[in-house]
Amino acid sequence: RSRAECVILVQKADTGGKTMSKVYSWRKLNEKELTRVYLDEMRRDFPPTELKPLSMILNSEADGTAHTWGVFDGDTLAAYLLMVRPEGCRMSQLDYFAVVPAYRAHGIGAQLLAQLPAHEDTAEAILIEAEMPEKAEDAAMAVRRLGFYARCGAWDTHYTEHLFDAWFRILVLDCPGCASLAPEAAVEALTDC
Repeated sequence: RSRAECVILVQKADTGGKTMSKVYSWRKLNEKELTRVYLDEMRRDFPPTELKPLSMILNSEADGTAHTWGVFDGDTLAAYLLMVRPEGCRMSQLDYFAVVPAYRAHGIGAQLLAQLPAHEDTAEAILIEAEMPEKAEDAAMAVRRLGFYARCGAWDTHYTEHLFDAWFRILVLDCPGCASLAPEAAVEALTDC
């Protein structure tokens, strides 16, 4: 298993507003853990029109074209990030990302997204599909997601795509030390993922 630790700065109400640091560990999930995350977390966190079937996700993991990071506070899942990156692809695609409810509203998601490029070895960029508010069932949630990604440094290619009955904007999170992609190159790379 791949395992790494990271320090996250959190501000909680029960600390009187003081900022505390907490150590979280990143590791790739196995099939059993991913199935539990899908059933217990993803079905709550994503609308059915955005959610791939579990069998498709497990098949992608089994054939090596995808992997899932679990971020843990001790033994407790705090967040998960499903990544698609076929062998030979220069980019990683963030397929699903969520912080579990008990860990939300403390800035953890932004810090994890900032750390993601370091975990995606040799990726030149992280590609993100974010639901278009004007086509979303929950437009307010789609606007919040786009705002979150923008605050974290992701930029909009101004390209869209239609998948699984949902429309998405294609965003790019540049990786440190790599040149920023042209929007067309990001879209082309997405077809490889």
